[in-house]
Amino acid sequence: MLKIRTCFLVCATGVLARPTRAGEAFVDVAREKGIDFVNVNGASGKKLLPETMLGGAAWIDHDGDGFLDLFLVQGHADLARALDEPVRAGRPGDVLYRNEGGKRFVDVTERAGVGHTGYGMGAAVGDYDGDGRPDLYVTCYGKNALYRNRGDGTFEETASRAGIEAGGWSSSATWADFDGDGLLDLYVATYLEYDVRRHGGCAATGPGGKKLDAYCHPHRFEGAPDIVFRNAGDGTFRNMTRDSGIAGARGWLAGKGLGVVATDHDGDGDPDVLVANDSVPNNLWKNLGGFRFEDVALETGFALNADGVPQAGMGIDRGDVDGDGQLDVYVTNFSRETDTLWILESGLLVDVTAERGIARPTYLPLAFGARFLDADLDGDLDIYVANGHILDNVEEIHPGEGIRYGQPDLLLVNDGKGRFRDASADWGAWFREERPSRAAAEADFDNDGDPDLVVTSVAGPAALLENRAGAGRAWIGIELRSSQPRRRAVHGARVEVEAGGTRQVREVQTDGSYLSAHDARLRFGLRPGTTSVTVTVRWPGSTEPRRHEGLAPGKYHVLSDG
Repeated sequence: MLKIRTCFLVCATGVLARPTRAGEAFVDVAREKGIDFVNVNGASGKKLLPETMLGGAAWIDHDGDGFLDLFLVQGHADLARALDEPVRAGRPGDVLYRNEGGKRFVDVTERAGVGHTGYGMGAAVGDYDGDGRPDLYVTCYGKNALYRNRGDGTFEETASRAGIEAGGWSSSATWADFDGDGLLDLYVATYLEYDVRRHGGCAATGPGGKKLDAYCHPHRFEGAPDIVFRNAGDGTFRNMTRDSGIAGARGWLAGKGLGVVATDHDGDGDPDVLVANDSVPNNLWKNLGGFRFEDVALETGFALNADGVPQAGMGIDRGDVDGDGQLDVYVTNFSRETDTLWILESGLLVDVTAERGIARPTYLPLAFGARFLDADLDGDLDIYVANGHILDNVEEIHPGEGIRYGQPDLLLVNDGKGRFRDASADWGAWFREERPSRAAAEADFDNDGDPDLVVTSVAGPAALLENRAGAGRAWIGIELRSSQPRRRAVHGARVEVEAGGTRQVREVQTDGSYLSAHDARLRFGLRPGTTSVTVTVRWPGSTEPRRHEGLAPGKYHVLSDG
């Protein structure tokens, strides 16, 4: 069982972490902090698939005060009508909560001008115009939205002018500099060719041959090719989907993308793209340079699981789980499939799900969001998994099988060698809650050095999970800022921390999980008594790492490339 210390921690901002007591390691403090968001999916009995898939969340310091604000993506009461309504400010719609020193959150949606009223899915955060302020992209069923940060606490919606409204059914998205020009480009994962005005539900067979209304399986619909946009540097983007090779597969062979990460998988200095697809092979788009990509998922081992079959991929994340300096990959899947953990070895992704302890706890649940995070600040990455079924009547369709619509989330704790055990029962009452969870977005919202989470649920309230397990543990935080505005991206930078004879490697990123955007700062747990830390940073597009010595634990350090 996790040993939890009952002492206080003072970080650089002066915020005090509460003493931790057994049984309350992750606590939902949404209501007491002022977050009253409830997801609206517009379910009306027609069993329209988008009703089951929404619930995005993004952490963004929109006003530059050093505390992460929270953006929650809303659906719509009428799915078909949402396609025809203009993108406009005002409720009901997405919500932006301003973080007031980690003590409370205040709804500033109307003033900020981000109350999008379409049928929202997810969000991605990145400084696309290079002015030092984070911007916000909202994916939807229908037209997407782009909010440019003006720097005064307000945003300007510019998707149409920028040329990245897209359309169709977008899911997760990521910002990354694919061509090495220092500007963030945009990759948008898309799901199905699906029209709520033509498509409806499907029949399921229950006990005794009883016919029941249900949501259709994605096999019944064609996949939609993902979209990639190149940043022109003047506030506009060029659609490079066809020229880049991303649109090579169409129709029934096209990916059905739900989770996406951009990462330098092969270590050649430019970001590649990994996509978790639903019920068809996953994609690993190798960056060939010149804004060209090639899908190498099959030859690298990522397309299929160890049994040689595709799974119903939902969420995705990457991180070094075994301390070898290479980034491994985790994908969440459907009920009775298990999630999948791939270890990176000699350029290949090897499915080690069964031998690393992932299979048993993830077999029955249906998982969406997933996040690698050092939950207990012991120096290795654990895995948080957000669970919840698609079928709201699954217990009627499959009675007695132990599968429920609302499901508890999981915390898989790392033993330090890349093997995991389900420690959910040790981490408090939250892990007995049953919800149809979707997004799981990580941030240190109170700046006390340990990772907190926001978890959304379909047609339910958002939960803000305050981490109380890190109190008294040694840590260091790293934030990267470019000294070359408009010419240097931070996403994808590799950070290595050396202290007390140990080494940890992480990558700066805000993407991953499902429909989520995370805190771009990195947190590293340290051994007790650590007094000095060495940090080495390899910036995107650079072959010369920068070394920073003598950094003190217990606070965040801002490091620059200048």
